[in-house]
Amino acid sequence: QSNSIMSAPPPPPPPPPPPPPPSGPTSVEVLDLSAESQSAKRQHELLLLDLEAKKRAYRIDVPTLPNNVRDALRKLRQPVRLFGENPADVRDRLRMELARREVLMEGGIAVGSALDLMAISSAAAAAAEEKEEEEEEVTKYTVAEPELVDARKEMATFSARRARARLARERTRRDAARVRGTKRPLDATVGTSNDGANSSKDQNDDDILTALDKECLDLYKSVRNMCLEGSQFADARPLSAICASPPVPGYASGDTALCSSSNRPALIATGGWSGAVRLWDGTSSTLDPLATKSQGHEDRIMGIGMSPVLPGGGGTKEYEPVVATASIDLTGKLWKVRRNDEVPMPMEEDNDDGNDAANNNRKAKMPDPYTIEELATLRGHQARLCRVAFHPSGRYVATTSFDHTWCLWDVETGGTQLLLQDGHWKECYGVGMHPDGSLCATTDFGGTIQLWDMRTGKSACHFTGAHARRVLCSEFAPNGFQMATAGDDGTLKIWDLRRKSTVASVPAHSRLITQVRFGHDVPGQNGEFVATSSFDGTVKVWSTRDWRMLSTLQGHEGKVMGVDIVSGSEGTALVSSGFDKTLKLWK
Repeated sequence: QSNSIMSAPPPPPPPPPPPPPPSGPTSVEVLDLSAESQSAKRQHELLLLDLEAKKRAYRIDVPTLPNNVRDALRKLRQPVRLFGENPADVRDRLRMELARREVLMEGGIAVGSALDLMAISSAAAAAAEEKEEEEEEVTKYTVAEPELVDARKEMATFSARRARARLARERTRRDAARVRGTKRPLDATVGTSNDGANSSKDQNDDDILTALDKECLDLYKSVRNMCLEGSQFADARPLSAICASPPVPGYASGDTALCSSSNRPALIATGGWSGAVRLWDGTSSTLDPLATKSQGHEDRIMGIGMSPVLPGGGGTKEYEPVVATASIDLTGKLWKVRRNDEVPMPMEEDNDDGNDAANNNRKAKMPDPYTIEELATLRGHQARLCRVAFHPSGRYVATTSFDHTWCLWDVETGGTQLLLQDGHWKECYGVGMHPDGSLCATTDFGGTIQLWDMRTGKSACHFTGAHARRVLCSEFAPNGFQMATAGDDGTLKIWDLRRKSTVASVPAHSRLITQVRFGHDVPGQNGEFVATSSFDGTVKVWSTRDWRMLSTLQGHEGKVMGVDIVSGSEGTALVSSGFDKTLKLWK
């Protein structure tokens, strides 16, 4: 018997080693977005929604009748009309509002939440504002034409010469006033040579002021006694513009570039709604017509001006001015006034023979003493023209327009456009030139007055908020540091350019003021008064020393469209034009 020995089975494999214990939970830090990042994210989302709304807006139909559009906006609780919107803009806004609401509904945002709607609009506005700010950081300049550069150099030379003469006269008057306030009695002076010379100089200075005050008193007396001297039926339609030939300032009488005052007749130019340009004799109480240019413009003339000097003329040649007109037919024109030497000037003695009918027939058959010839047509504005003003040198003329710009033209080169200047946000209307030729003031319908440096082309300063409504006219005082503006509110504002603020506010008229004119800087006037005309049917004269009213002139039947000052050998006179188609002379 054999014993069999069986081998034992192999042991099972050892279990795998357990995995190593974890080292611990991983720490994950979650940061909240900052308020600025959340705002940017939200703004980005809203901009995407607004972009989608713009894509869908063109497919949305909106009402066309204004009443239906207003009702739809009221149902959406939106403004009926925003400032500056026209009917087409209102319909576009309604279409965009409906598109926004459609996008919000698809995105699950409550349509009634006005906050989201306002957020979309504000986000788009903020993005546009940021873009504008980025663009404003870059100052852009346009290269001036060589003609404009040469014109600015000439105006700088001219203004420096004028300012030097004006300031010298002002210093003499200022020193005289200072001496008068601190002067000792003449019998208390010490009898030395130096004291004698000083007292003699003081006496001369006192004589200057005494003569100036006497002229002012005589002028105010004559202004208070002014009455209607003559009236002339001037046009078949209302007279909208008037100007008189300006004299040479007293401090510039020695300027060789200016014409002699003895060769300067008192000429008056008018423009009306008929488009005709007419010339009148300001020395005659009957305002005799001197020349007529029928159909000068295709539409109404809104502004007219006369050159203060003869461009290119000498001192011995007779004064033959250039007249500039501005019309609503989008053009301005330059007219050359020439003297017809073969025709004598109308004299008042010719009417003393007692036969008025024969005199009228004889005058009707005689040619005009002056002729008006078209010199150039000024084209460059994109809307109706308003006012014109000549530079004191007489070589340049400025025009304003409803296209928010004003232009500068060269008279000698046949009306070459030198400058097209923007800077007004509303229609540009009034324009005035500084007596030195260094500054130009323009006004607009937004109540803004802009002062431009003619020598550099930069904006010197601007004034806003002084007038309640439109500013229609601006005029510099002969002293050089004051300026008058007026407009719809019927007030006359006096500005001190040194302080850049108003020094007087005169409630001059009950309706809008159409024109402002300072007394000329000539002996007998010395800029001592300012005249205003208004739609209330009156012309008023004010003292520039205390801004009190000197006289009220009534004679027009209706609106007074303009006023100007006539300076001649017979004294100071005013001439006005009215809506009643008449031209009136006041002495």
